[in-house]
Formats: sequence, structure tokens, C-alpha cells
Amino acid sequence: MKCEICGKSVAFGNKVSHSNRKTNRMFKPNIRRVRVVENGTRKTVDVCARCLRSNKVTRVSVTIKQPVNVAAEAATEAVETIETIETMEEVEVSAEETETADESADIAVSDEQ
Repeated sequence: MKCEICGKSVAFGNKVSHSNRKTNRMFKPNIRRVRVVENGTRKTVDVCARCLRSNKVTRVSVTIKQPVNVAAEAATEAVETIETIETMEEVEVSAEETETADESADIAVSDEQ
């Protein structure tokens, strides 16, 4: 593999043992296949880790979908429903209190007359 940005590729050298024997080896670059934005289009490119770290390419932002927890959503909806019912009951109670207060005011006015 080869970095498409800087051209870094496999290098060859020697593996040296403790007894100083030399055998052939390969030095492989850290190549990653990455989705990038290039000239306004998305494409997949082989890029080395050094080019990624130095921001020589603009990566496509990945959005990860959160798993849907059906039980949690149902519980949230139930809590919202209960809160709505409680507020409706409070409104009904305050309306009844207002009506009883109006009736008692009418009774007090009629007593004075």
C-alpha cells in the first residue's frame, strides 16, 4: 500500500539479531483507508497516519446513530402524559375553586342586601 497524499510506501532493511546476523525485513507504513472530501466530492483514499495527524486531508464527519431504546421512550412518553394529566387536573381544581369563590361572593352580596 502507498499513501496517496505523501507517497510513503514500504521500505526495506535488515533485521539484526543479537548475534549480529542480518536478515531482510520490511518497514510498512501505517496506512488507513479513509473517506475524505476532495474538491467538494467524497471519496475513499489510502492515507498514512502522519498525513491524518497533520490534517493534510479533510475527513468526512461520521454520524453515529444511537440505538433506539423503546422502553426508555415509552417511559418518557408516559411521564409526559402523567404530567399533562396532572396539569389538567390542577386547572380543573383551580376553576372549581374560582366558581365556589364566585358563588360565595354572590351569597355574601345577597346577604348584605
